[in-house]
Amino acid sequence: MNVKYLAKFGGSALGAVGAARSLTKARREGDKLRMVDAVLSILSVAITVAIVVREIREAQNDDKPLVELKDDE
Repeated sequence: MNVKYLAKFGGSALGAVGAARSLTKARREGDKLRMVDAVLSILSVAITVAIVVREIREAQNDDKPLVELKDDE
C-alpha cells in the first residue's frame, strides 16, 4: 500500500474521531445546527474513504491490459 493512501486513511480517521466528538457534544447540548454539521462531516469522511478504496482497487488493476484479445478457435 502506498504512503499516500495511508496518509489519506489516517487523515480520515482523525476527521471521523473529531466529527464523532462534535456530534456527541451537539446532541448533549441540543444544538441542531452543530448536529447537522457533524453528520455532514461524518459523511464527508465516509466518501473520502470510499474514494481511497476505489483508487487502491484501480491501482491494483493497472497491471492488467485494457483490452484482452482472445483467439476464437
